[in-house]
Amino acid sequence: FNMKKIILSIAVAMLFAVTSFAQTTDASFGVRGNCEMCKATIEKAATSIEGVTKAVWDKENKKINVSFDASKTSVMNIETAIAGAGYDTENIKASTESYAALSGCCQYAKDMKMAKGKTCTDKKKCCSKTEKKSCVKKTEE
Repeated sequence: FNMKKIILSIAVAMLFAVTSFAQTTDASFGVRGNCEMCKATIEKAATSIEGVTKAVWDKENKKINVSFDASKTSVMNIETAIAGAGYDTENIKASTESYAALSGCCQYAKDMKMAKGKTCTDKKKCCSKTEKKSCVKKTEE
């Protein structure tokens, strides 16, 4: 009886050890928008994707920072969801229909400048100290 408890405890501990090493990726990319309502919609679209744990859109810089499990999704999936909500991203334009469905205050200028994201597989080689916030980085949790 005690041996079963010990084996079960070890199995549970091993399961937690394996799942706690899930790879989290941080990335940023440009997203056009105007106001707090845009912010809420953009962030909701991003976090609706399975694997996305954090999404924060910066209104001033027209940039979103996201954290996600790279084994479950990708930056392109997140950009696709945001474009589907009506907002142009760095790589994917919103459809005319989804843009037209936005509230008047959210209908941004289509030529609005937006921040550019950066993809780094080795942040030590390609990210200077001032650029680290805009680099894609992988971390072990």
